[in-house]
Amino acid sequence: MKLKEKFKQFNTMYEDVGYHNRFIALFALIIVTAVIDIVTIPFIVQEILNVEIPQHNLKGLSIFVGIYIFILLIQCYMVLKHCEMRCHLSRWIKRDLRNRIFEKLQKVKAKFFDENESGVILQFLQDDTQNAGELFPIASTEMFVMGLIRFSIEAVFLLFVNLKITVIILGFYFLGFIVTLLFNRKTMAKIIEIRKINQEIYTTINEGIQSFLTIKTLEMIQQKIKDLETKLEIYRTESSKLEKIISIYHSIFSFIISFSIITIIYLGGMDVLQGFMTYAQIMIMIDYSGYLEFDFSWFTRHLTDFNQSFFAYFKILELLEKTEEEDLKKGEKLTDKITSIEFDKVSFSYNNTKKNIKNFSLSVAENEKIALIGKTGSGKTTVTNLLERLYEPQQGEIRINQKDYREYNIASIRNKIGYIMQEVEMVPNTIIDNIKYVNQKITKEEIIEIFKKLRLHEKIMSLPKAYRTNIYENPDVLSTGERQMISFARIMAMNPDVVILDEVTSNLSWGNEALIKNALDQVTLGKITFMIAHRLSTIEKCDKVVEMRDGKIVDLNI
Repeated sequence: MKLKEKFKQFNTMYEDVGYHNRFIALFALIIVTAVIDIVTIPFIVQEILNVEIPQHNLKGLSIFVGIYIFILLIQCYMVLKHCEMRCHLSRWIKRDLRNRIFEKLQKVKAKFFDENESGVILQFLQDDTQNAGELFPIASTEMFVMGLIRFSIEAVFLLFVNLKITVIILGFYFLGFIVTLLFNRKTMAKIIEIRKINQEIYTTINEGIQSFLTIKTLEMIQQKIKDLETKLEIYRTESSKLEKIISIYHSIFSFIISFSIITIIYLGGMDVLQGFMTYAQIMIMIDYSGYLEFDFSWFTRHLTDFNQSFFAYFKILELLEKTEEEDLKKGEKLTDKITSIEFDKVSFSYNNTKKNIKNFSLSVAENEKIALIGKTGSGKTTVTNLLERLYEPQQGEIRINQKDYREYNIASIRNKIGYIMQEVEMVPNTIIDNIKYVNQKITKEEIIEIFKKLRLHEKIMSLPKAYRTNIYENPDVLSTGERQMISFARIMAMNPDVVILDEVTSNLSWGNEALIKNALDQVTLGKITFMIAHRLSTIEKCDKVVEMRDGKIVDLNI
């Protein structure tokens, strides 16, 4: 997307929340402050030095000193005000960007998460929002408004003091600007490289947190620490290279600009001796050469920050442009009970190279229980992902009730499918709230009846607050198997037509398995069931056992 279109998207993004007016007010306030500082104050100083003091006008001197103090107070207030506005704008934008990114992540196609590691997503939410949130209120303001605009105002002012000297000085700055452009390309390349390393660091840290128990059990802690230290060292090395590039640039820039003061002293001194300039004017030229250098250096010092913010901002825009999942309510609503499911020569690949399932055909009738078995990567989970329309077949067709399931809207299909995963996710609230969030209309009596069927009612009643126990804050009050009952209770409260059970017994002890087997009988009663499992005892009551290998059915037992 072109730069103009990107900024147009930014314009649309913030038009509805009124940021435009805040930006305009901020820029106007900074420019007025700069004009007061650059033009008004030097005029008063020059009036005092050239007129009031030589004429021994004590009254006039007092008046101008009073005006000078008054203007300084106004200027201090305006500086405090625009600093406050910049900080507020930055916080608001960061908040909005995080909200927009989070909302987008809920809507993107599942393929997005296949193509991007956790480090990429964490960088979007953390570093990119931090940097992008500072692009306009801080980075752009400090670099352009407080740097280049101040520099321009000062340059125009000096043109009226001495045209010849000012033009020569601006020539030095033009040369410095060319150097800035050359070095900026190198800094951008290094920033992109550092960004990739940072993504790897985020991924490593996230994997360390998510897989903590596995890492500890397999005694891989030192190896993981070593991997992280290696990445951090690479990050430090590349950051040092970036700092070196910046320091070399500043040295070259300072050398070029140092000729400005020599020019002023020599040519200005000649003009004073010839009566073309006053001592006050040459003093202003010397002072303002320092202002010019400071403001242009301010611009270049913030150039790296601007590059990081600029790059992060457009990366976020690219994310927000990602193709979203189809409108969940688009298409015909599936209202009838699901009585049949057919996979007809279905093929699918996550990466468009290796087929995860190939020519997969399977017919499932009402109330049938299907076991999907096979090694990791054989395609078992892919089958259920396709059924839920997290992905769609690239070849072949999936039919629900003898009709291509793409004719139904996604929401109505998913509302009729219950999914129980290996890991139990808890809502941060009570046992009742953990069930009611899937069915707001269910009563406490109905919830109690469900847990009686799952043989967990007595255990819950033995807890101090019974069904009002906050199992999120008190995770140890229920065992692993008992916590798994929460997932089963949700599905029973939801009452779907199809149930998918994904390795629900793999992490349970044999003692808990008896509890789960009873739950399996309850939750699959009168429903089409897909059961992904390794334990034979879990699938013994299934009507069909489908063994998969490399995305194909290698054995079908009925």
